Formats: sequence, C-alpha cells, structure tokens
Amino acid sequence: MSVKRSYSSTRRQAQARETRRAILAAAGTLFVEHGYTATTITSIAEHAGVAAPTVYAVFGTKRELLRQLIESSIAADENPLPITQRPESQAIAAEPDARRRAELDAALSRSIIERVAPIVRVVAEASASDPELAAVMEDVKAARRREMTASAGILAGPDGLRVDAEEAAATLYVLYSPQVADMLILDHGWSAERYESWLTRMLLQTVIQPGAPNP
Repeated sequence: MSVKRSYSSTRRQAQARETRRAILAAAGTLFVEHGYTATTITSIAEHAGVAAPTVYAVFGTKRELLRQLIESSIAADENPLPITQRPESQAIAAEPDARRRAELDAALSRSIIERVAPIVRVVAEASASDPELAAVMEDVKAARRREMTASAGILAGPDGLRVDAEEAAATLYVLYSPQVADMLILDHGWSAERYESWLTRMLLQTVIQPGAPNP
C-alpha cells in the first residue's frame, strides 16, 4: 500500500506541475498577444485546457500569475534556485579568464532577455493603470537588484571589479535590463548577436577588472 500511495502522490505532483506549466504558457501567449488587461483568467484557462477555478487555485490572482510568469521566464524552468546559484553561473564564476567570463555572462543574459522582454513590455503597459500590479513589480525589481549584487561577485572572478560592489551591481542592473535590450534591438534594429557582443564589451569596460593577458 505504501508503494501505491507513493506512486499516486508522485503522479499527482507530476500532473500539478504539468497543469502549472500549461497555465503559464497560456498566460504568456495571451498576455503578449492581447495585453494584460484584456486577458482574463477564463481565457487563460480555456487556452490551457483547464477550468478557471484551477487557475485561481494554483495562482490565486492574475497579478500573481504574471509575477510567477516573469520568474519562470527568467529561469526557463520551475526550479526556484536563483540564476546566480545555478551551474551555468557557477561555471562563469570559475572561469579564470576575464574576457571569457564576460562572454559567458553576456550570452546567459541574452538568453534571459529573449525570454522575459516580451512579458516586461506587457507589465510596463499594465502597471501604468494598475497600482497594485505596479506594487507587485516593485518587489520583482527589488529582487532583481539583489541578484545584481550576486552577479557582480560572479563576474569579479580572480581579478576583481573595476568599481566597488555597489556601483558594479547598479551598472549590471542597467546593462541587463530588458528596456536597454529593447532600445538597441527594437529601436536601433540591432541583431541579438550584436547586442550580445556589445554587452560583452560593456562588461569588460565598466565592471570587470581586466586580468593578465593570455600567454
């Protein structure tokens, strides 16, 4: 009986994860296509193939659904571990060459931006007329600022930083912002590859202390 209960529990957990993924995917599609305000919980539920009460049971409110959508878009999975504590970030921290650290970090940032930028545009539009959503997003931005402090430590490597930790974190907060990526890619027509190369140069010129040249 214990084995059967364990199997049933595992199956329910898997089903719950799949339901959550389906709802997040539906919300992401509809928010981007129709905007936050015009997208209803009912439409999200229909798109996800679940009942509206299920969406409320999993996320509580549309605002919380949007918040979790942003978090899942940043991480690209359901693992709650912050990006800076994940293996890809630890590999950057362990890289001894300053330029290579910048290249790896720029590539990681680009991949995150490509996932989260469309959602951030939706948030920017909706927050202007929704004070409660704006408050939720202030919490998201505060968490992002804390992550930038950890990111600065990762980029420092064995060579250190050009500036103090606070300025490095603030600089990264700007460089890594979806808004900057949008200005360069959408407004100026840059390719994602050119944006990534630019970001690598900016990291080397403003944040990372150059190491000794490779022999």
